[in-house]
Amino acid sequence: MDKRWARRPLDPVMEMHVPRLYGSTPTLFGAPLAEDATQLGDADVAFIGIPWRAPTPDSRAGSAGANFESTLLTPAFFRTSSMRYGGYLPELDVDVFDVFRLADFGDAQPHGDMAGILAGVEQHVKAALEAGCSVVTMGGNAGPSSYAVLKAIADGCERVAVLNLDAHSDNSEGEWQDDDPRAPRWGSTWALRILGLPGVDPSQYFHFGLRGPRNDSGVFDRFAARGVPRENIVTYRELKAARRRDYDAWAEGFAADVVRRASKLWIAVDGDVLDLSSNPEWADEPLGPRAEEVVQLVYEACKAAGPERFAGLSFMAVPHDAPGMHAICLYVLLYALAGLAAAQPATATGSDQEHTPAKAPES
Repeated sequence: MDKRWARRPLDPVMEMHVPRLYGSTPTLFGAPLAEDATQLGDADVAFIGIPWRAPTPDSRAGSAGANFESTLLTPAFFRTSSMRYGGYLPELDVDVFDVFRLADFGDAQPHGDMAGILAGVEQHVKAALEAGCSVVTMGGNAGPSSYAVLKAIADGCERVAVLNLDAHSDNSEGEWQDDDPRAPRWGSTWALRILGLPGVDPSQYFHFGLRGPRNDSGVFDRFAARGVPRENIVTYRELKAARRRDYDAWAEGFAADVVRRASKLWIAVDGDVLDLSSNPEWADEPLGPRAEEVVQLVYEACKAAGPERFAGLSFMAVPHDAPGMHAICLYVLLYALAGLAAAQPATATGSDQEHTPAKAPES
């Protein structure tokens, strides 16, 4: 017998048998790694991490600031969380990875300057789109992980519909260029600014889950001034009414309205849209949708859009150390792909379809 132990203290503890981004960070679901756009090959969906840390507001000092302090780490931890899942959903009897090819396209590089991070994310997303992929992004706080993604998607599109799942409006007036460059606004203005992007139709902006006293009394007026119909905004009141009737049927109808006139669909998910009972690790806001309601709505929206019109799904403001929230986001992603797989071939798209405004059930 060899008198020396086989393993020295600095030797690796285990060997990784899946592709890795770097070090011990696996690719999402162990998918093939594309280090540049030429390696995306025949992928249908490209995953992109957006590690960006927002300046922590003074009002979020202490433990409440964790959502801001650690979001540089979120894409890597999200990839690790994905390793316990495959693509088969027994309740739907479909393996989404048998239908769609996924590639991990790495991370957009973090940048200390807002202009730099916005440009970098836009360029990274655009490269995936030009390679023929739809995109799934996992980011830090909103702004770089929302506005910059949609800007790349909307470039050259006729009419992009936006389904934004968020407890908060994020539609304050102002531009980040007006702020202290060391403390730029990160998420409070993006939802208003996207409504001026070429290719984004404000009448096709839909907001689900808006609620709570961290919004101000000008929320609806600012959206209306940019052309967003009030009936496109689903608050806790409309959510309660949908539950009383038939939430699944309501979600199917609402999703149909979202994509009715759209040439492309982009879905944005902020983790705080969830009711705190589904999201106790963060516990941001009560009176919100449950995890299964968010999953169902995203499924229906993707099913209504189909692969031809689905452009992307973006997660934002997810803490790195919230495995429960990561699990919910991974279910949202898998069900989005399942919805695309279940989609019927489109009979008419874009402006060929007559538009009926989305309406939530009456209270």
